[in-house]
Amino acid sequence: MTKKIMMIATLICCVTICFGQKNGLDKIDFNKSAVANTNYIKSIETGMKYVGQSAYKTATKNISAGGYYISIFETTNGIYNAFLKDLKDNGLDDIYNTCKIDGEGWMRISEAFESTAKTYHTDAKWNEYPVVNISKEAAETFCLWLTKLYAAYGAAKYNNAEFRLPAENEWIVAAAGGVENAIYPWEGKFLRNKKGEWNSNFRIAGEENIRLNKDGIIEILDNNVLYQTALVPVKTFAPNKYGIFQMAGNAAEMTSEGKVKGGSWHSYGYYMQIAADDEPGIDKLPNAFTGFRIVMTVR
Repeated sequence: MTKKIMMIATLICCVTICFGQKNGLDKIDFNKSAVANTNYIKSIETGMKYVGQSAYKTATKNISAGGYYISIFETTNGIYNAFLKDLKDNGLDDIYNTCKIDGEGWMRISEAFESTAKTYHTDAKWNEYPVVNISKEAAETFCLWLTKLYAAYGAAKYNNAEFRLPAENEWIVAAAGGVENAIYPWEGKFLRNKKGEWNSNFRIAGEENIRLNKDGIIEILDNNVLYQTALVPVKTFAPNKYGIFQMAGNAAEMTSEGKVKGGSWHSYGYYMQIAADDEPGIDKLPNAFTGFRIVMTVR
């Protein structure tokens, strides 16, 4: 099969999947679902930040974006499980199986996460934590569901709203918070604030675990050293200048192009930088490091 034929086949497959998702979701009574999920809808509606035309600049890049709303928090287990419940209750088993959370993703990190693997995506105590261990297709299907759910909400503030994953440039501009040459989503040049507290949830190696090797290259002595517990609630740590929480650390975040931005709870500090290189392997989904944040556009 030639490369061109393979590309056409992939495109047809993607269109077929998307069309099937839309048709399947139409089996849901969204008027009824909107009533059941009113609190989540209100939380989403009040938690959207409008980003006007803005730019992010480095020595080599000039990235601009604007005219969209972005959620101030990462998508939570709570609302994602409401989405899965809608699928299950309406007999949409094929879509449910595509979108369900892969709890075993925790075990692929370490057996130490055995308890987390059993409860993180099911116990209500984790409702305000970011959903992880899902595929990009699952996140996109959630966005379709949310678009239809919000359209059925009688008290909607926005007309013809559409929810989707952010494009990479939209994510970067939102992370910068209106600061053209920002290093991190927060102000300043450091991973700690003025009080000496960490600005984000990431993999902290500890000074005693870092050294220069004989070639003068920074080296981590023990890659398994972790100084924090995995994920934290989505509104932990201070927001950036746009009022957006945790654009770096906690759950890394999908983009519409397939790149994963922001670093995770398991990433080293370098990946907290807005302009950091793509982290190797983190875009292989599903995994326990990556979730997503939604963008809303209004036509």
